[in-house]
Order: sequence, then C-alpha cells, then structure tokens
Amino acid sequence: MSSATASPLAHPIRADDPGGLTPWRDNAFLSFWDPAREVFGTVHVSTSPNSGGRRARVSVSIAGLVREVIEPLQPGSFRSASISFDLQSGRASVDAPGLELDLQTAPCFTVADFRSKEVIPRMGGEPLQHFQTTVVVSGRCRIDGRDSVIDGRGIRDRTWGHRDESVNISEYAWIFVTFADFSVTVMRFLGDGGHDVTDGFVLDEHGCQPVDGMALTRDATGLCAGVVLSRNGGHVFEMRSNGRRAGFWVPMGEERAGPAMSCFDEFASFTTTGGRAGFGLAEHGVVRRLF
Repeated sequence: MSSATASPLAHPIRADDPGGLTPWRDNAFLSFWDPAREVFGTVHVSTSPNSGGRRARVSVSIAGLVREVIEPLQPGSFRSASISFDLQSGRASVDAPGLELDLQTAPCFTVADFRSKEVIPRMGGEPLQHFQTTVVVSGRCRIDGRDSVIDGRGIRDRTWGHRDESVNISEYAWIFVTFADFSVTVMRFLGDGGHDVTDGFVLDEHGCQPVDGMALTRDATGLCAGVVLSRNGGHVFEMRSNGRRAGFWVPMGEERAGPAMSCFDEFASFTTTGGRAGFGLAEHGVVRRLF
C-alpha cells in the first residue's frame, strides 16, 4: 500500500459549502477488536459544512463494561472536546471522564474502493467517495480506572460526498471480517427505484478480488446468523456467526420527525465452512418509517 499521505483514507475534510440542499458529509470510522482481551470498540466522526448532525462518537466494551461518549463537532474538524481522529496517521485518542483511549493503526492490505458500482445510492453530481482498509490496531484503554492493552485488528473507513441515509436508502447490510491472512468487506444497499446493489472485496497481501453477491441468514432478532458471498454468480464462501460479543448503535444524521435511518453494529467471531476462524462486525441499517 502507498504511504498514508497518498492514501484516500487521508483525504482532507471539505471546508467550503458546496451549495444546494443535499447535505455534504465527511466521515471517518474506525472499528477495532481484541477478542483475547475482550476489547471491542468504534471511533466514528462525522462533520459537514452545510448540515447538522455533526458528531464524534467513541463506544468501547471491555469484558462487558461499556462506555460511550458522543460530542458535537465543528464544520471542517474531526476533533471534539474529548475525541480526536487524525486522518494522516489513523490515530484515535479520547480523554473523557471515565474513558481514556489511545490507538495507533497500521494498514495490513490494499485499500478497498467502493466508488465504481455506486453501492450507496448517489445524491449529488458525483458518486460518494468511499474507501476502506484492514488495520492492525494497538494502544491502550482505561474505563473507570481499569486499564487494558489493545493489540488487535480493525477496519478503517473514509467517506466524503453528498449523502443523507434517511432519504434515499431503505435498508442495508455490511459485513467486515478479518482472518489470519485476508479480510472480506461486502455491503448491500436497497434504495429508491429498485436500487439493489452489492459490492465488496476479498483483501490480502496480493491485492483485492471483487465480490458481487451477498445473501444473509438472520437470527431470531433479525441480526446476522450467517452469510454467503459470491462472485459473478458463483460461490465464494460461506461463514457463520458464532454469536455476538458486543454491539453498539450507530447514530447518523440529525434528529427528525420523519423517516430515519436506524443502524446497529454487532461484533462477532465467524467460521467459514472450511473451518477458517475470523472476527469482525456486521452492520445493519433500516429506515424507520413510523413517525
């Protein structure tokens, strides 16, 4: 992979107002897990030059002890009162009452580019810019005086462009799982006008292989029990969830009296039909239409 300064994950935040009525959003997202130490968490920052709903969020679970901090962001910034995310280095830090976090990240594989198929429906004149990579995550966390070292894996995500998840998306699912020598990231979006698009990749040291099909089996709560991934209509592989280890709600946009996106992340271990063991997350979003 190229250096961090050349990576799309380090793309600077837009400061000027693009005009128009559609919100422009700059988002960065880091989810991480160290199952051996029972550490799971997310740092999620979202800002905008022309819309509300700007926030920084950190959600962490250590051995079942959960803490969350959500703070407002200013336009053009990924730094709130207690939370900071650096686009160049991928470092995340939190210094809030009852929660301290300091994470370093380093990319494992190539960057996944989700632009070409416009899996997230377009709202502006250009497709949403959307990139992800697998990262090694190291650092420390303290919750209410309890310290934990973190030495695990994770997903780093960067998006920018016109978007409002509550307007032109009806439902979506995203699966990201890391294995010893590869990762899979696949998402499927349902939107207006019959939009039903799947896009994803198998990432390893050699590059990336596209995945264009995803079928989910859901458990009794409607979350992920299993997933089958396919390429060009052919079988790629199947994996089953071994049960949730942690989970967090994912706030998006701003409060509204109208249809609103409701999103949840579940952290779980997964096993392929060939016996390969991995860990990752399944994200589920659906627009709630009663208001």
